[in-house]
Amino acid sequence: MKKFCWILIFLAMFCATASADIIYTTAEGGLGVIKVGSVTSASLTGITYNATANSVAAPYWENNTSNGEGNSKIILITPKSSDDNTISGDTALIFSSASSLTSPLNDANDPAVLKGTYGTPVICGTNSGGSLYLATGASVREYKTSNFSLYNTYTHPSYDVSPNPEIKSILKTDSNIYLLAARNSAVSNDLILVMNGLLTLNTENASSWEIPTKTSKTAALISDSRIAVGCDEGVWNAKSSNSVKLVSTDYPVVSICQDSSSGFYYIVQSDNNGVKTNSLRHYQNTTTDTELLNNIQGDGAQIVRDNAYNVLAVLIGNTIKLYNIAEDTEITISGLTGTPISIAPISTSGNSADSSSGCMIGSTGLVFAVALFAALKQKRK
Repeated sequence: MKKFCWILIFLAMFCATASADIIYTTAEGGLGVIKVGSVTSASLTGITYNATANSVAAPYWENNTSNGEGNSKIILITPKSSDDNTISGDTALIFSSASSLTSPLNDANDPAVLKGTYGTPVICGTNSGGSLYLATGASVREYKTSNFSLYNTYTHPSYDVSPNPEIKSILKTDSNIYLLAARNSAVSNDLILVMNGLLTLNTENASSWEIPTKTSKTAALISDSRIAVGCDEGVWNAKSSNSVKLVSTDYPVVSICQDSSSGFYYIVQSDNNGVKTNSLRHYQNTTTDTELLNNIQGDGAQIVRDNAYNVLAVLIGNTIKLYNIAEDTEITISGLTGTPISIAPISTSGNSADSSSGCMIGSTGLVFAVALFAALKQKRK
């Protein structure tokens, strides 16, 4: 099963593979888990590990055996806000599974260092190559999960029509990486970059096509291999030619996740002098667009899907909501503490990160605590 992410991440054709856990992190540094038992029940295990404030978590697939097979892991990444980008980067702790979140596999006092990455806005895990992809600013970097050493880097160049390019999402298939690149230009539209043959070190090995918006925020792979791009004015089905607008909105679409059919869920977020207000909507066809939540204040805006029980997890404002996708009915959970800033579905059997859609961290979706990481970027400037 393939998940196309961003994630950029860290993020495919589906938002997750077989899974019964939703992990989350809080602004205070907590790492916790929600156990999904069925389409009608879920229990909050709560915070199991306390890390550095503003850390975010995502799954990845570690290729650690001679025959190419591996196992699912969880990576907890702490963004770095220092101005010194020459020595180190964001740091990471590794956990073996959602049932083993009390202590990392590596030493918390000597974490993995993700050289060159700062701020962790987009994360994308893969299965086949034992790699993890992270994007910050105009660059996407590939790290080998065997030791998290930097393996490849691609940086989208800055030029007149693209003075300050920024990668918003990473989408991953078995053969290609797709990047959503905002040009931040008043004269040229944003781009989908197709990284032919994946990343090639120091080489612009990419084809691209423009999409009819200059305000891209997030992207996800939805049914029939369609790329959905969220922007200030709605959602586009982005194509190499003749892109189609699926949804029109008054406020930016900041997170998208495919449903179990041909539709998708999305979050619209307004900003009134720094106060974010969110709405969760379900697009099913051109005549059906249902609003499930509205007027929820807070920075959080991320959607992921647990395929094991067909359950949607939504980080919205300062809370997490669960829904039975088949009926769009809420599954009650209680006892959430702290301010959640990231969520991710975790496999309990099989691969939890075989691809990436906007449903993972990243997709700017991001989320991920998009506002939080934007603030970190500003701090580094």
